[in-house]
Amino acid sequence: MSSPVPYPSQQQIPGYGAYAPPPRKRGTKRIVFGALGILANAIGLVVMPIVAGIIGSLIAAMGMLDLTATSPQGGTVEASSMHVIMVAVPTEEAGSATCTVDGTAPADLSAEDVSSDGLVATLDGREYTVVRQVSVTADQTLTVDCEGASAAAVSEMGMTGVFVSLGIGILVPVLLGLVAIALLIWGIIARVRS
Repeated sequence: MSSPVPYPSQQQIPGYGAYAPPPRKRGTKRIVFGALGILANAIGLVVMPIVAGIIGSLIAAMGMLDLTATSPQGGTVEASSMHVIMVAVPTEEAGSATCTVDGTAPADLSAEDVSSDGLVATLDGREYTVVRQVSVTADQTLTVDCEGASAAAVSEMGMTGVFVSLGIGILVPVLLGLVAIALLIWGIIARVRS
């Protein structure tokens, strides 16, 4: 005897009320991560340039404390573009000393006095106080003349690092934001097509 042929179950026969799982919606993860990326980059566009600017300024300021001795009457300094030159005199003479700085390209030079209780650095065991700050936008030779000072020293602070770090601080969030937008669009397209 042969055994009877079993009837097929309802799940095997389409159209007889069989449960079919709904089609899978694709792209949900991409949409979520894209939206979160856009929110994170909105914050990053504000925070990153500030953090990068602070880091670049700290790196640039580290060179500011390296004093180099120069003659107080007619000492010359080679200045690079996008640098700030600090002129310092001995601390005990800072109140009475007046320093002038002239350059070979005066149009690319901006000088201003700094208060005598400002930045203090040490050179050969002697304290120096910054009395003059000079911003240079083109390579040139500077001549330092300090009246009422027995010695003078200069230090150079490069601003290029600050500008590069600010550029990176803006560029990185913008690029990551573009990736987040692409991810969001890709997720929406996949969701619509599924």
